[in-house]
Amino acid sequence: MSAAGSLDLRLPIGGLFVILGLLLVGYGVATASNVEQYAQAGGLNINLWWGLIMLVVGVLFLLLARRDARAELRAAAAGASAPPRRDPAAA
Repeated sequence: MSAAGSLDLRLPIGGLFVILGLLLVGYGVATASNVEQYAQAGGLNINLWWGLIMLVVGVLFLLLARRDARAELRAAAAGASAPPRRDPAAA
C-alpha cells in the first residue's frame, strides 16, 4: 500500500476521543454543582473525570499519529536523496 493511499486510523479515532472528551468535560463542569446527579457515584463527578481521560487518550493518539507521519516523511526524504540500490538477485 502506498503512503498516499494509506490512512492512519489514529487520526480519526484520536479526533473523536478529543471531541467527546471536550463535550464530557464541559458537561461535567456545567453540572458540577448538581449534587443529586452525582450522589449515586459517591459524589464523584464521573463526567468530568471520564472526559479528562478521553481527552488525554485522544491527544495521545493524535501525537502518536503525528510522530509516525513525520518519521515516514523523513524516511521518504532520505530515500529520495540516496542513489537507487541495485538488486543482486536480478543480476
